[in-house]
Formats: sequence, structure tokens, C-alpha cells
Amino acid sequence: MTKLVISASARRDIAGALQHSGKRWGEKQRRHYRLLIENALGDLLDIPEPPASRARDEIRPGIRTFHIARRGHPARHLIVYRVAPDGIIQVIRLLHDAMELSRAILDISDEK
Repeated sequence: MTKLVISASARRDIAGALQHSGKRWGEKQRRHYRLLIENALGDLLDIPEPPASRARDEIRPGIRTFHIARRGHPARHLIVYRVAPDGIIQVIRLLHDAMELSRAILDISDEK
């Protein structure tokens, strides 16, 4: 069974995105956004390199991004992750798609 590990930075990112969503668009939208994030993480567990994910070797070899948006459910965040040699999916960050990813992911060498 594939295992998913979410870094402390990614947990903070998720909490911040949900807090922002709730303040800006209300509790119903916050719950919806949380569901989008949970579904995207579940998709990664099913297929660690789904067709919709993107290799981001220009940032660092092995880094991938996966957009949380789904058909009919727009969203602006990407899950930044890598698959470790042992098959564990390491979620590094949840970042807004307008961010400069290489600047947001400066030191990911050992964070889990």
C-alpha cells in the first residue's frame, strides 16, 4: 500500500489556504476547497504519477506538481511532491499556481 507523508510546510500551506478561503468566500466554500485538496491527495495515493501531474525537474530532479482543480471545480493550488525511492509520496508544499515555484521551494532536501 502506498503511503503519503505531508510535510510541516505543506500542513501550514493547507491550513492557510483553507483559512483564506473561509474568510474570503465563506464556510461552505472552505469545506469545498478542503474536499478538493483531500481528493487530490487521494488521487496521488491511487496513482503517484497521474497523467495530470507534471514533472518539475527544472526546480529539482524528482519534483512533481499536481493541480487540485477538477472538472467543474476550479481551484488555484498545486500540490508539490516527490515519490521517494521506497514509494512513499512526500507532499512538500501546497502552493498557489501564480507563485514562482522555484522561489517557494528553496530548501526541501530533508523536510518530510
